[in-house]
Parts: sequence; C-alpha cells; structure tokens
Amino acid sequence: MIRHRSENLRLSNKLKTAAALALILAGHYLTGQTYVGQVSKRATTAAAILEIPVSARALAMGNAYSASVSDGSAFYWNPAAPARQTGTTLYAMYMPWLVDTYYSHFAVITPAPRQMVVGASVTTWGMDDMIVRTEEYQQGTGEKFDAGDLVVAVSISRALTNKYAIGFTAKYIQERIWHSTASTIALDLGTLFRADLGHGLNIAAVISNYGGDMRLDGRDVGTFTDPDPTIEGNNARIPSQYEMEGWPLPLCFRFGLATDVVRINSLRITAEMDALHPSNNFPSIDTGIEMAFRELAFLRAGYSGIGIDDSVEGISIGAGIKLSVVRGSSLALDYAFKDFGPFGYLQAIALDVGF
Repeated sequence: MIRHRSENLRLSNKLKTAAALALILAGHYLTGQTYVGQVSKRATTAAAILEIPVSARALAMGNAYSASVSDGSAFYWNPAAPARQTGTTLYAMYMPWLVDTYYSHFAVITPAPRQMVVGASVTTWGMDDMIVRTEEYQQGTGEKFDAGDLVVAVSISRALTNKYAIGFTAKYIQERIWHSTASTIALDLGTLFRADLGHGLNIAAVISNYGGDMRLDGRDVGTFTDPDPTIEGNNARIPSQYEMEGWPLPLCFRFGLATDVVRINSLRITAEMDALHPSNNFPSIDTGIEMAFRELAFLRAGYSGIGIDDSVEGISIGAGIKLSVVRGSSLALDYAFKDFGPFGYLQAIALDVGF
C-alpha cells in the first residue's frame, strides 16, 4: 500500500512538472514580444532566401507544413518527412517575390539502398539589371548591376522505426551583388514521429540553417586610400579594402503538429499548427488546413505570423489537383495566393511529378 501511494505521488509530481513546463512554453510563445525590450533582431541575419517558403501548397496553408508535408518540397520543410517514400518525385515551383524579384525551386527525391531516401534541390532568387548611379553620375554611369542568391542542397532521410524518422540536409548558400559574393555551408536536422491518436498525429521538430557567417568579398570591396592626406607628393592611391562584417544565418527551430480532423469516405480534412522560434524575429505560430476530395482535388487556407504584433502577413488560400497518368505515375498542380499587407500579394505555382 505504501509503495503504491509512493508511485502515485511520483507520477503526480511528474505530471505537474510537465504541465508547468507546457505552461511556461505556451507563455513564452504568447508573450515573447514582451522580453528584451521588444527587440526582435530583425535585419540582423543574412541569406534571406532561406526564409522564403518553398511549395505553393505550404504557402496556401500559412507555412504550417513541417508535419504534413508530402510533396517534392519535403526536404526543405522537414528532412525526415520523405523517409517512407517509395517512388521518385520531380518538383518545380515558381513565385514572383517582392519588389519585382523572382524565386524558384527545383528538387528531386528518390529511394536509395539501405532503406534510405535521398534528395537534391536548387533554389534561386534574382532580379533584373539596375542602372549604376553615383553622386556624380545620377543618371547612370553606363553600367548595370544585379543581385542574386543561390542554395544547392543534398539531403538524406531514414525511418528508424515504423513510427519515427530522422533526416539531414547539407546546403551551400551564396549571395551575390554585382562583383561581390558571400557564401557558407549550413545544415538542417529534422525528426518526425507518427502517433496512433485519432486519425493519426504527426509530430515534427526541425532545426534549420545551422551554419557559418556570411561575409561579402570581391572586386567591389577594393578601393584606393591616401594614408596621410596632409603630406604632399606621397602616393594617394594605395590599394586597400573595406573591412566587411560577417552576418549569421537565420537559425530557426520549428515544432509542428498535424492530424486528420475529418476522414469520411472520400473526404479528408487535415489541420496543422507550427510553432516557430527564429533567431531574427519573435516566436510565432503558423496554422493551416487542407480539404481533399478523393485525393484528387484540394482546397487550402492558412494564416502565418500569429503572435507578431506588427506582422504584415495576412491570410493564405490555394487549390490543387492531382491526376493519375500512365503506368502508375502522377501529376499534381498547386496554386497559392497570400495577402502580404502593404507589399501587395504573393502568388505561387508548383508542379509535382511522381513515378
């Protein structure tokens, strides 16, 4: 009897501790903007291309996608997600980005020996040429410049059990403006656990963009300096360079929960919530929902940036269609629309081919 009461007391204490930790974490996400004098650390990281969402389906679901991702963008959202994929997927996505720039993503995922799934992707961001203007030549010097970002990634995923999977992504990141570039290497780590609750509960945890700093270097950082302008007759054009500061990557931890809230005959409704803790912004929550009819036609909606008082992101909506073609292959086409407040709106289109 005494032993039984002691065990109950220990279990009660553990439950109280877990509840207290849950309340602390919830309070942290809900009131995160009250800490550190409302400092969000925005604009303190490089490689903004890493924060642009891949996948029209994910954009339509408010970027809440780490636990339910199942298309060719899976390695971007959670390196563990493709672990049980049995076929090969080719994926392409295009999205006109803000201020007349453009963004694209291409990926391939395929099974590999030893029960592994591997993938590779190329992501680009770019802009049209702009006129070089100086204080002396305000109408232009006759030259033009451009800027662009590039991410090349390779990934691997493996199911450790029938419920648990893990995955890694290594990526090369480059930023370029005119004749100067910055580059580094980064890693992503993801896990996915499938629990037998209700119609199934997916639990995801992802750490993205763990890597080195980015520092611009190239011909544009060179200049000429007069070491002592008070002296006449000395060399006033000593070759020198501007000292460029290094900037960290946008490290982010994402925790996602996804489940089928409705699964009746030909109808499926999946809901997901992702909690984010980035290094360059306040903690926030993304939410999304997808309605599928016979797994052929899809309607989606979502909202991102919940918990950030001055977020400009609004509601997202989208639709998709998936068709079966010859010899068991499939073709899916997705479209997304997202309200971006004073910056207008975003539209994305993606094509996913499986065989």
